This record gives sequence, C-alpha cells and structure tokens, in this order.
Amino acid sequence: MNIPKNKIKRILTHFLLLFLLYILQTSVFTHIRLFGVFPLILPLAVVGIGLFEDGLNGGIWGIVAGLLCDISLADSGVLFTVSLAAIGFFTGFLSEFILARGFPTYSLLSLLVLAVLSFLQMFQYLIFDNVSFKILSRVALNQILYSALFIIPVYYPVKRVARKNRG
Repeated sequence: MNIPKNKIKRILTHFLLLFLLYILQTSVFTHIRLFGVFPLILPLAVVGIGLFEDGLNGGIWGIVAGLLCDISLADSGVLFTVSLAAIGFFTGFLSEFILARGFPTYSLLSLLVLAVLSFLQMFQYLIFDNVSFKILSRVALNQILYSALFIIPVYYPVKRVARKNRG
C-alpha cells in the first residue's frame, strides 16, 4: 500500500491542528474560566474544515475532534463524536452547493454550532435531572460567548490548512 506523501502531510497537518486546539481547550483554557465556563474550540475547527473542504473531510475530522472533546469532557458520552461528525459532514456538503466559503459564513455557522452544542449539553440536565432552564441557559450563553472569542483565532489556521488540502 503506497500512500502519497502529500496525503500523509495533509493528514498530519490536520491532526496537528486539532491536537493543538485540544491541548488549548483542555489544558490551558480549563484553568482560565470566565463566568464559570471554559470555551469549546474544537467545534470551530470542524466548522472550518467542513466549510473550506468538503463533507467527507468535514465528517472524518469531525469524528476525530468529537472523540477528543468526548475524552476531555467525561460526562458527554459520545455526544461530541456524533454531533461533530454530522456538523462537519453537513457543513462540507452545504458548502459544495449552497454556502459561500468565507468569514461571514464561518462566523454564523460557528455561532449556530456553539448554540446547538450547548443545547445538546444541557438537554440531559433539563429533561432527566430537572435543572432549571434559566440556570442552564445562563451557563450555555456564557459558554457560547466565551467560545465565540476564538472564532477569529481559529479561522485563519483552519482556512490555511484547508486551502492546502483543496489546492
């Protein structure tokens, strides 16, 4: 089995980017909490990879990023693995036919994804544990806002890695 060098380089570049974001998300920003929350950075990368590449790559790297998120957030089960795979795939699929590939689309999709993930995270506590929606929504909003601070810093490296993959 002979795998081309450029394909190995692309895989390593993607994995290195996701691993760096994973380290930042789990080792650095868990100690820099704002309003009691830490940011979700990996989903922003999945949105970018899906948007600037295609559905297949978005889905594959969504699985990888989801696994990393699920590893770092012990109580999430497979929530992020499944949801980030779907997000990456559908973002990539829609970018092939409908969505414009640029910063405005990336920003809006990132905010939407952060909101959806926050809802999915709070669903269990809302339904099964009867935690107040007001409390959960405040935590979710704080997490969305804190995570949104990383939309621009994540945009440029993801776009650069994705461009090399498309080119």
